[in-house]
Amino acid sequence: MQQASRARLLVENSPFFQAAGATAMTEVLRPSFTQLLPRGAVLFEQGDEPDFLHMLLEGSVGLQASVEGCGRTVVELFGSGELFLAPAVMLRLPYLASAVALTEVRVLMIPAEAFRDGVGRSHDLCRATTQLLARHWRLMVDQVVDLKLRSAEDRVARFVARRISEEAGAGDALLPEPRTAIAARLGMTPETLSRALAGLERKGKLQRGAGSATVADRTALVR
Repeated sequence: MQQASRARLLVENSPFFQAAGATAMTEVLRPSFTQLLPRGAVLFEQGDEPDFLHMLLEGSVGLQASVEGCGRTVVELFGSGELFLAPAVMLRLPYLASAVALTEVRVLMIPAEAFRDGVGRSHDLCRATTQLLARHWRLMVDQVVDLKLRSAEDRVARFVARRISEEAGAGDALLPEPRTAIAARLGMTPETLSRALAGLERKGKLQRGAGSATVADRTALVR
C-alpha cells in the first residue's frame, strides 16, 4: 500500500500530470500500473509495436538505436517524470529506438489505446500531449545543433546545466548514468567526456563528484 501511495505521488508530481490536470488523467490512470525494473532491463525493443506509453517515475532510461553493420548508440536519456516515445504511441508506428534502464527504474505503464482514447476525448489531455511533443521536437533540434556546431566542452556544460533548475540557478546535477551512456548521448568518447568535465572544473564552472557535478552558477556554466 505504501508503494502504491508513493507511485501515485510521483505520478501527480510529474510535469505531464500537472499540465493535463487530475480530471483529465483519471481515466488514463485507471487501467495503468507501475513496474519496478532493475538496471539493464529492456522496456521495449527498436521495431516493436507500442502497447504502452511509458512515464518514468524514478531512475534513468536510455534510448538506444542501432543500424545493421554500424553498431548501437545512445540517442537520448530520460529522467524521472518524463514520458518517452509518445509519437510511436500516437501514430501506431514501431519504435525507432530501444529503451534500456540505466539505473533501477520505476515506470508507469499506460495502455496505448487508453491513452489515445483519452487524448481524443479530453481537451486538457490533448493540449498536454501537444506540449509534450513540441518539447521533444525542440529537444531533437537542440541535440542536432549541439552535435553539428558546439564543442565537446560546450555540449557537456549544457548537458549538466539542464539537470539544474533555472529557478535555483545552482546546485548538484545528478549524473547516475554510466559515463559510456552520457558520452554516447553527447556524441563523444568517454575519454573526451572526462577531459571536458576536467576542463570545466579547471575553469571553476563545476566540481566533479561521485555520480554528480556541483554547479555554483548555472548561467556561468553555459555562458
